[in-house]
Amino acid sequence: PPTTTIIRSRVTVCKRLKLKCDRRNPCGACVKRDAVARCLYSPAAAEKIDVQSLHNRVLQLEGHIIQLTSGKLK
Repeated sequence: PPTTTIIRSRVTVCKRLKLKCDRRNPCGACVKRDAVARCLYSPAAAEKIDVQSLHNRVLQLEGHIIQLTSGKLK
């Protein structure tokens, strides 16, 4: 199956401080910290995410959940 790529970008400061960014302009984290002037989106901060690898990870985690609920985690 073809893989699709999603590009996510975060505010540079949010990425550096490891804050949850809601991707608004200005973002909620910058408004809350009174740092609206520094709320800048950088194209260099964009992350490419492979949808297929995310799908595989979801399947793996679902398998773990099934094992946990049945009491058979290896």
